[in-house]
Amino acid sequence: MKILAMTPFAADMNLGRAYNEAMELLGPDDWAFMMDHDAALTTREWHRQVAEAIAFKPEAGAFVACTNRIGAFWQQAGDRENHDMVHHRAFGAERLKIRTLLDVTDTMGFGGVAFAISKRTWDRIGGAPDGMLCVDHGIHFRCRAAGLRVYLLESLYVYHWRRGPLANGQADNLPR
Repeated sequence: MKILAMTPFAADMNLGRAYNEAMELLGPDDWAFMMDHDAALTTREWHRQVAEAIAFKPEAGAFVACTNRIGAFWQQAGDRENHDMVHHRAFGAERLKIRTLLDVTDTMGFGGVAFAISKRTWDRIGGAPDGMLCVDHGIHFRCRAAGLRVYLLESLYVYHWRRGPLANGQADNLPR
C-alpha cells in the first residue's frame, strides 16, 4: 500500500474530473491524500498520521483533516484570521497529541481541503462528480450511500488560505 499526496488541478475548473484522472494513477491497494491548492501541511507527521488511521480503520471510506478556514464547522480548528505560518505550525504540532478519529459520516459533508481516500473506495463510489463546487460533498455522500464511514482525523491539522488577505489588505476572493 502506498499513500500518494496529490493536488489535482484542471484549467477548465472541473475539479471532479481532475480528481478522477489523478485516481487512475493509483494501484488497487493505494490511497490518495488530496489537498487543495491553497492548503499547507503544518507538520511532517501527516503521512504517519494517515497511515496509522488507515491501519486502525482500513474499511473507512475516507479520512479528512481539520483546518482553520472551512464551512464544515466539525472540521474547523485553529485561528481563522491568523495567517502566520509559525502560529499554524505550532498549533498543528499541538494537535498531534490528539489521538482520536471522529465519525463525521452523518454530517452535511466534509470539506475537501485535505482528505485521504483509497482507490478501492474510489472505484466503489464511482469516483467524484464532475464540476468545481461541492465535489467534496459529493464524495462524502457517495461514501455514505455505499455504506462507508467517513472519519475526521482530529490530530491532522492543515492551514487553509481560503480567501485570506492579500499583501495590500484586500481579501483574496478569487474563485476556488
